[in-house]
Amino acid sequence: MLRYVRIALATVAFVAIVAVFVDFTGTAAGWFSFLPKYQLVPALLALNTIAILVLVALTLLFGRIYCSVLCPLGVFQDIVNRLRLSTTPKRKRKPGLFRYSTEHKSLRYGFLAAFIMLFTAGLLALLPQSVAGLLDPYSIFGRATGQFLVPLWRTGASAVASSAADSGTYILDGEPAVSAFSWLIAAIAAVQLIIVAVFAWRSGRGYCNTVCPVGSILGLLSRFSLLKPIINLDKCNSCGSCGRHCKASCINTKEHRIDYSRCVVCMDCINNCSQGAISYSIRRKTKTTASTPEAGRRSFMVSAAIAAGTGIALAADKTTDGGFAPIKAKKRHGSATPTVPAGAISLEHLRSRCTACQLCISACPSGVLKPSAALSTFMQPTMTFTAGYCRPECTDCADICPAGAILPISAADKSVTKIGTAKVDTSLCISAAYGQECHACESQCPVHAIHLVKGDNGNMRPAVDENRCIGCGSCEYHCPVGTSGHISANEAAIYVEGIDKHRII
Repeated sequence: MLRYVRIALATVAFVAIVAVFVDFTGTAAGWFSFLPKYQLVPALLALNTIAILVLVALTLLFGRIYCSVLCPLGVFQDIVNRLRLSTTPKRKRKPGLFRYSTEHKSLRYGFLAAFIMLFTAGLLALLPQSVAGLLDPYSIFGRATGQFLVPLWRTGASAVASSAADSGTYILDGEPAVSAFSWLIAAIAAVQLIIVAVFAWRSGRGYCNTVCPVGSILGLLSRFSLLKPIINLDKCNSCGSCGRHCKASCINTKEHRIDYSRCVVCMDCINNCSQGAISYSIRRKTKTTASTPEAGRRSFMVSAAIAAGTGIALAADKTTDGGFAPIKAKKRHGSATPTVPAGAISLEHLRSRCTACQLCISACPSGVLKPSAALSTFMQPTMTFTAGYCRPECTDCADICPAGAILPISAADKSVTKIGTAKVDTSLCISAAYGQECHACESQCPVHAIHLVKGDNGNMRPAVDENRCIGCGSCEYHCPVGTSGHISANEAAIYVEGIDKHRII
């Protein structure tokens, strides 16, 4: 019973976290955005005291239940194990696929020490925190989901919406924003996911108990957990079945001993013991204990519900420049200082907190956030205004960030937070340089910070009021230069220059 309850809870948590990433309507985020915030590394970075205390309490009560229920990478490994089991011949499946192995302490605590050093270097801004995020299990899963599942899901949704629209049925207002795909980040995500999958296929939870720093940290606490799988020597017939089915390889059947620092509380040993010699109960000083699993059942009574729905996605503002020329891919100015969202406080703050889980990138409805390829902000989100702009009323990235890299901010505060300043390249502006009538940047500025004034050559040119401009990028996005086919430049004539530290205007 306990095993099935654990599987049910893990399934709910896994599906919910995936839904938060892929659901472009925001419905899943409204219900389950708390789950990413209860991942250990993001909670530590955000100084989320409640989440940290809850995770510590869960571990001290139930053992490493986090690894088998709340961690999406842990559940992914269980899925891989299940695939291996289903493809294994029945004659090998019955005896069990795993064997007891001793703890690889040097590797385990070596990776933990490396993570602590990288984590500290990130907090001190000596390195981007995303380097430490390469070892964080939640961030590994988030990057893989953001780079593979999100684009596939949303492309499929767009295809369905377009097909329905052709037949006169409109189920979406335009196409949903597609997550930013990066070949570099996708390659890193693929390599990491393959490594984890190979570990899972060959050694069950070998990755959790050798490489994963979260597993090592919780393993130190789980030694002292109140409830544990206990072997009753009076009932045990030394068949060894529990050890052969232990995906953590932590049951020494010869000595009737369980390494609780590596046990992920999957309950497989309890389920596979034909003698009922293993129970999930309070460890007592005596060697033999007789306990009922009823207490364990009560401990796992948790109710969950999944709400699904469809919403309206924000549509692209245009697909042609007035219907005369097709839109082409506009490029970001190479010299522009990086811009980070309101709530991030500064580039340094985001750099020291963000583990590059890609959740904010997946949540951005305008497609403004992209993963950075620069070494100083590697894999962390940066803002580009070539496919959209940061709408002043949108706070999705701040609401969803689990690591405190982008702090919660209200729409009212965001609308007066300056994250950058628009700059004009008069050599590209079709009004300033060529005398053609254009006021796209002026008309599309939500804070009315741009006005046309007469330049030295007599042509009208945009002038930016730096005291009003918040750096939302609407001007850069709507600028026809670099977009329309009949203009040779591939960059907008007006672009946003980021500032080191945000301020209220």
